[in-house]
Amino acid sequence: MANWHGYMAIENLNLNPAQAVTLWQVIKGKGEANESQYPQFRNHWRISLDQTKGIFEALFNADNMTVDWFKARLGDIFDIDPETIDHSINNVQIVDNNTPVVTFSRNGTDYVRFAAFGGVGATWEESRVEVLGYLSANSLEWEIAE
Repeated sequence: MANWHGYMAIENLNLNPAQAVTLWQVIKGKGEANESQYPQFRNHWRISLDQTKGIFEALFNADNMTVDWFKARLGDIFDIDPETIDHSINNVQIVDNNTPVVTFSRNGTDYVRFAAFGGVGATWEESRVEVLGYLSANSLEWEIAE
């Protein structure tokens, strides 16, 4: 098992409120070191002002950061066959590194989007720079105007 300490984002595109709550709770429970003495390794998060997006930092199992793993979890969470879940991948360069953005859909409807800032191979600092660039570019979704 390889660990990755970085930032991941989840965006609810079309989940109903109950499904969204279920997904948030499952993701909040992930992280390989939730009992660690090092707080930065414990899963912690920030939710957007409109409650549709979340950014999570933790020490994640890199083996669990694959499209197939997410499809299996989504299938388990929503009691559907993972084989019926489609996906598309788009790599976005926010600052310096490519961030893979995976959109999961079913029957032609996009439901949820995941992003690993800087990619799962990025260092924590590279992932941090990417998430800070994302937050800066999207500050109205994350910050209350002063």
